[in-house]
Amino acid sequence: MSEVKSECDASIIIGLLVVFALPLTLLVPGFSVWNVVPKLRVTRFHIFAQQLDWCELNAVIIALLALFFCLYLEIRKRKLDDLVESVLMVNQATDKTMDVERERQTAAVRVCVDLLDASGEHYENLLLLQGDLRHRKQRPPSIQPSGSDM
Repeated sequence: MSEVKSECDASIIIGLLVVFALPLTLLVPGFSVWNVVPKLRVTRFHIFAQQLDWCELNAVIIALLALFFCLYLEIRKRKLDDLVESVLMVNQATDKTMDVERERQTAAVRVCVDLLDASGEHYENLLLLQGDLRHRKQRPPSIQPSGSDM
């Protein structure tokens, strides 16, 4: 039940043969790979009723691949533009929220400063009253006889 995956499958072996065999064909005099590969003749469509060799066919395939790659890049660019647009919208919403939060915190700090000022004034008044009470405790108020009691 265990699957054994070989590192050398058919596509790798064919690729290696092509990579190493093509340079060896250069050593054979009068031999060309293009002579071995058959040519195509398209006769179904009258527009293409001409003999195509592999160079022209490869050029067409490379042009189509380049076109598809450019289309792929355009699609990716549009997706990235949409992502950037959404990130910018979130960034702007975050900036607005942060501005509101800063204003709220500034108002809260102002209220705290006002409360500290008011509590400082109340503390000063309490210290003055405490000093006044101590002064009165040390010297009891003197009773002066009124002029009518005599």
